[in-house]
Amino acid sequence: MATTAASPGWSPDNNWFWDGERWNEAVSEDGKWRFDGSAWVPFTGSRTAVPSPIPPPPPAPPTPVAPAPAPAAVMPTWVDPSEIERLEREKQERAAIAAQPVEPLPAELDWRRAGEFIQYSRTATVPSWKHGYTSLFIYLGLLWLCSPVALVYVWLTEWRLYTKVYRTVICCVFISALMTYARSRYGM
Repeated sequence: MATTAASPGWSPDNNWFWDGERWNEAVSEDGKWRFDGSAWVPFTGSRTAVPSPIPPPPPAPPTPVAPAPAPAAVMPTWVDPSEIERLEREKQERAAIAAQPVEPLPAELDWRRAGEFIQYSRTATVPSWKHGYTSLFIYLGLLWLCSPVALVYVWLTEWRLYTKVYRTVICCVFISALMTYARSRYGM
């Protein structure tokens, strides 16, 4: 037979086909049909044993040793060769660091699980003296009874900055109006 390990071909009895790696049977399982390479034809012969494996082809000649590769990066002539070596070394170090597996983030820092660790408190509230109508009435009472204390109170509340600023201005105007009234009334 003239087939080699690499080239496909038929066995001498045409019952087996070599595909380059192994022998494949050309006779159907019921033994009534044989594949001739293009179609199934009736078969009246007997099955044969698997032919002996085709010997492997002779080993290929060894490849010649390649010369050492030139530097990957073409650098200007004024660059010192030690710098090129240092850059190559750093590049290899960065590649080694990038190849290391990344440790997973702790659950609290993983953005995919961000909502799991938010603690909601439906009962946490701001005290009424710091926010709302109660704080407004306290402010008005302090403004009328003791305006300097109202100035301090404004900045202890949970009001917005804009509200704190304009109420501070109102308080200062109210204090100056009281002082002006007291001076004119009592002659201070």
